Amino acid sequence: MGTYLRGRVYHYKRMIDGRTYYRSLKIHKGQEPLLSGRIKQVDDEMTAAHFGLPAPTRGSIRFSQYAASYIEQKRHNKSAYQLRHRLGIIGDLWADLPLGQYGSAHVRELEAALFERKLKPATVNRYMELLRNLWNCAIEDGAAAVNPIRSYQPFAEDGTRRALSDNEIGRIIEVTRRMAEKPMNGVQAVFLDMALLSLATGMRLGLIVNLRREYVQGDMLVVPITQTKSKRRGAGMGHGEKAKVIVLSPLAQEIIGRQASKDEYVFPMRWRDSNAIGLTVKLIRKEANVPDFTFHQFRHTASTFVGEHSSLAVAKAILGHADLKTTLRYTHPGLAEQRASVAKLGTHLEDIVRNRLKTKADRE
Repeated sequence: MGTYLRGRVYHYKRMIDGRTYYRSLKIHKGQEPLLSGRIKQVDDEMTAAHFGLPAPTRGSIRFSQYAASYIEQKRHNKSAYQLRHRLGIIGDLWADLPLGQYGSAHVRELEAALFERKLKPATVNRYMELLRNLWNCAIEDGAAAVNPIRSYQPFAEDGTRRALSDNEIGRIIEVTRRMAEKPMNGVQAVFLDMALLSLATGMRLGLIVNLRREYVQGDMLVVPITQTKSKRRGAGMGHGEKAKVIVLSPLAQEIIGRQASKDEYVFPMRWRDSNAIGLTVKLIRKEANVPDFTFHQFRHTASTFVGEHSSLAVAKAILGHADLKTTLRYTHPGLAEQRASVAKLGTHLEDIVRNRLKTKADRE
């Protein structure tokens, strides 16, 4: 009786009345804190199966046990690291009960505990969304009957979004260029190019972090829909399948071409998770004196510029089509207008960089 590794996955072995049972725990190396709960779940299932007893009743599986299963189901998601991290925090903040015993009182207690950790209302909403999704999956799997988060009322969030001014972009570029000259980590080494690429294309951070060289096709990026935020079905570029298409300006092409990654990704990074840039963003806020700076503002800035200098339809197209076939059927004037718009945006960014460096030289 015990656990053992087969490759990177933990398995469980138990002997009952001379009969040996083997079962994959679906817990990977590095997820050891989840083992105890998962072992208890599998042990109960083995016992019930051996003696012909009913399987563990719906709702009797503990939170830690199902959390381990949920993490396994989502292990290929781009946000898997964040999911494990947040479920770990939740597990530390409330009692590890069977799923069927949680109610609205437990949800209120968790909410209060999250606020004690100085989390913002928007972040608390994300935790509750995670739990709602987890319980919905548990109901589908037969591990729970009722979702205790179903009636939770999320907090109103500040929906304000703003574009960065040219001066703010210049200050951010100056700070990130200085970081790139003497980087303290891998993120600082590539942050400037990631920022410029987002400004030049309107691409989201998650897509930039996970951008693969195979997506580059001439002056366009062709990205499977499942790699984008929408996560629609239909990955790949086969017949009838969908992709997001992004037109690249000469500046964007240059940025992608000069990356020196040693794998299939464009940007050389150790951790391919959006949260990896958090500390760098906080440092930039302080050094560039842009207190509300977030990476997502680059997307809003690009969108605002294109919308002001072209039609809203072109701006929507530049930010990404959902259907590759639609884009390939697009008229040549349409693609030409997109190329002209992103080229104009790239030239504008290059002017900001040159002017910033010129101003800095004048000061020195």
